[in-house]
Amino acid sequence: MTPTIHLLILMHVCTIVVAMSNTHPTYTISSILVFGDSTVDTGNNNYIEWTLVKANYLPYGKDFPGHLPTGRFSNGKLVVDFLASILNLKDSVPPYLNPNLSDKELLTGVCFASGGSGIDDLTATSANVISMPHQIEYFKTYAEKLRLIAGKNKSTQILEDALVVISVGANDIIFNFYDLPTRRMMFININTYQDYLLDRLQIFIKRFCTVF
Repeated sequence: MTPTIHLLILMHVCTIVVAMSNTHPTYTISSILVFGDSTVDTGNNNYIEWTLVKANYLPYGKDFPGHLPTGRFSNGKLVVDFLASILNLKDSVPPYLNPNLSDKELLTGVCFASGGSGIDDLTATSANVISMPHQIEYFKTYAEKLRLIAGKNKSTQILEDALVVISVGANDIIFNFYDLPTRRMMFININTYQDYLLDRLQIFIKRFCTVF
């Protein structure tokens, strides 16, 4: 049985698509799961030793509670933090790579996003950050942890009732296509490259759905 997914996609920083099953007019959001790039990375890059793409210094975080950098590429909270707060899940979304996450944090959702990443794997490779396929691998380990905490049936329900946020694409266009020559040599124009990115996004969503 194909799970119902509450999906919010921010693609190329200008298009927002909300996809929800119309068979469930009322629903409960149990957690928030975040994938993508720096627009939604809540601090995962802080735990990557091999990348220079970090936001662990001021003025990043100067308006965040505590007024210290958190790894968010922002002076304060990100969109996903506000979403989590509006949904009464938590005040902010923690990065999955934080080794000190509590069971409660895991139950209400985490962030797998990585600043500098893209839907094109070459984008993440160029920046030495977490690619989208690797984010899915982290999601698989997260799902296993969730089963240990809540049990198989409860964890499956949590995943099916989660709000999934994907914000990605800007780095692919700005850096990987216009700055680097590799993709411009492979694709005849920006339109064909965008089609490639959309195909990659479909593959990502299908892989996500196979986890539970």
